[in-house]
Amino acid sequence: MPRQLSREKVARHRLRQAGDLPPLPICPDCGRTVLSATTLPLCSRCWRRSPDGLAAEAARKRNARRALAAHPDGVPGAAQQQQPEQP
Repeated sequence: MPRQLSREKVARHRLRQAGDLPPLPICPDCGRTVLSATTLPLCSRCWRRSPDGLAAEAARKRNARRALAAHPDGVPGAAQQQQPEQP
């Protein structure tokens, strides 16, 4: 099944092709198109390898480990899951 694009994205793409919007920025490290404004001026792949990206990844893992440690089962959401019935 093909991926569906939102109407806003299609409209922006057409405006960009027509020259009404500025072109997407290019990553200075690898030359790829930068699709996310949160990682500017780098593309997502280069940003993940940058000091900021590595720090964000470490923080995300740290928070996930804290969430796992806070649960008695070691699995968040395990209490809401239905346990299989035993005969």
